[in-house]
Amino acid sequence: MNFGALVLKSLVVVLLLFLLSLAGAITFPSLTTIVGSTQTGLTSFLFLIVAILILSVIGNLLGRGIRSLKKPVETLFLSFIGSFFMGAALSLFAVLNVPNSIHVNLTWLGTSWYSPLLALLFTGTPLMLVFLVAE
Repeated sequence: MNFGALVLKSLVVVLLLFLLSLAGAITFPSLTTIVGSTQTGLTSFLFLIVAILILSVIGNLLGRGIRSLKKPVETLFLSFIGSFFMGAALSLFAVLNVPNSIHVNLTWLGTSWYSPLLALLFTGTPLMLVFLVAE
């Protein structure tokens, strides 16, 4: 695994997560909470970095597996499944209640029974595209 490419993809993921937070899909931790006090701010920032690195490793492994397929229908199907799992991995930090991490707004698209599933899909799709398109 190329660590430099993974860090570059992680920076693009942070940018996409910030843009998704502007749309209201996720809540990005504010810098005032992260830089609040010295030790608490440092651990909160490290939790955020570790969460993004874990998300990037998951996306990199999924993207590498999907790119290895030769049939376009299977690739398309697994891309949608992978983007759903990227959104689910992102919401796993909220379920585990990791402090100062990224939380997915599951009621972003409404309160219907299918809204949380679509929210996971729509937040995971741009993240998965980073790992599918970038080599």
